[in-house]
Amino acid sequence: MGLKDLGKNSPAAQRLQGLSGLAEVGSVGLSFVFALLIGTVGGWWLDQHFGWKPWGFLTGLGLGLAAGVRNVYLVTKRYWKG
Repeated sequence: MGLKDLGKNSPAAQRLQGLSGLAEVGSVGLSFVFALLIGTVGGWWLDQHFGWKPWGFLTGLGLGLAAGVRNVYLVTKRYWKG
């Protein structure tokens, strides 16, 4: 164990690593909401411009929900792997 390894194991470095993981997990909710919002607004736009009511909105909502769930899955998978 050399001098470089001591810096990685210091309490300050461990706190910083913990905060980094916490910030990544904290962004899960935000990414879910943004994916849902983008899909829903896109579907609403399709409804307004092409007269597909309510199918554009429902499709956009479904795609946004799927994208949000995928984002949550990817972040939690990365977090639990270590």
